[in-house]
Amino acid sequence: MISTFLGIETALRALMAQRKATETAGHNIANANTPGFSRQRVELAASQDPYTVPSLLRPELPGQLGTGVDILGIERVRDQFLDLQVRNEASSLGYWEVRRDSLQKVEVIFNEPGDNGLNNVLTAFWNAWQELSKNPESLAIRSEVRQRGITLAETVQHLYSQLGQLQEDLNFNVGVTVEQINTIAEQLADLNQQIARSVAVGDNPNDLRDRRDLLIDELAKMVEITVTEQSNGMVDVAIGGRNLVQGTAVDSLQAVANPLNNNFYEVQWSSDGSPVNFNNGSLAGMIWARDTGVADVMSQLDELAATLISEVNAVHRAGYGLDGSTGNDFFAGAGAADIEVAAGILADLNTIAAASDPAKLPGDGSNALALAQLKDALTMPPASPSGTFGDYYRSLVATVGINTEQAVRMAENEEILTN
Repeated sequence: MISTFLGIETALRALMAQRKATETAGHNIANANTPGFSRQRVELAASQDPYTVPSLLRPELPGQLGTGVDILGIERVRDQFLDLQVRNEASSLGYWEVRRDSLQKVEVIFNEPGDNGLNNVLTAFWNAWQELSKNPESLAIRSEVRQRGITLAETVQHLYSQLGQLQEDLNFNVGVTVEQINTIAEQLADLNQQIARSVAVGDNPNDLRDRRDLLIDELAKMVEITVTEQSNGMVDVAIGGRNLVQGTAVDSLQAVANPLNNNFYEVQWSSDGSPVNFNNGSLAGMIWARDTGVADVMSQLDELAATLISEVNAVHRAGYGLDGSTGNDFFAGAGAADIEVAAGILADLNTIAAASDPAKLPGDGSNALALAQLKDALTMPPASPSGTFGDYYRSLVATVGINTEQAVRMAENEEILTN
């Protein structure tokens, strides 16, 4: 005969199960705004120890009369496939966000179109020579030419310096990000140990897993990773096929100055100094922006400055100043980093070579006209429909704008996919 306490036991199990479900619901509500928290639910199943009603011809066998409900455990409501997809997209989001932010800063540096942008400064320089060709004896116009040259040189130097500072900032952030990756790796190894201990005694450490997943998500935005869970509850985290975290062990990264690349950081494995292979994440975006995005713009600006120095000086050296001097450079320096008006021009306005024929001094302005005509000369590589200084610079600015638009669009798309 079945004990009269069976009904009480069945009711008790039901009460215990519902109590646990209520406690879990309260835990969910309390952590509704906790970053990384996963909603939890109680897994219930019919009791696995039912009874039969025995008789003379029916022995006592399991499976006939239920005895209530069992609590199988408390599980997180989380989709591992979605985790994988979100982490992959998070790496792309981190990459494109850095590209977008860096290129937008380049646009701000150039300030085009703008009254103080290089395009207007360059135009004003050519116009000053045009005016001097009409009145080569005027010291006021000569002073204007010199000042326009000073402004042009200072503008180019300032742009180049700001771009260089942006490179330095990106390089600094590479080092900071490497330190952050190492810190997260140490935290993951520690959580692995705690989780494995809990799993070993039959517990299901959901909140610890949430903390670990939150760190993994943060890491995924910095660098592209592969996550593999072990049977003991630990996870291995790999970058480029090599484990950053393996159980409780960490193979950390290091940022090492590369003398072949302006002493900018390259990312290596600390254990053997080999390069870390990665193509996505904010760290990859920083390195692209530093070594390609900003570096290419600086290279083109430097080429513009070097050609400007060379072409202006070649024409200026062939002309004659009011004092009859010839062979004088108008600009000094080799490129964007050090372009400046030559010391002789700064010291004496009479050395500005506006004339082509010393016999026609002081009224000859033909050399000044030749300098003004450099505005339309095809002196630059054909990066645009014509190779003038202005078109080359405008093509450079337009390319930055196009690349920025692409980065903005890609970042927006990735943000949609990760939300």
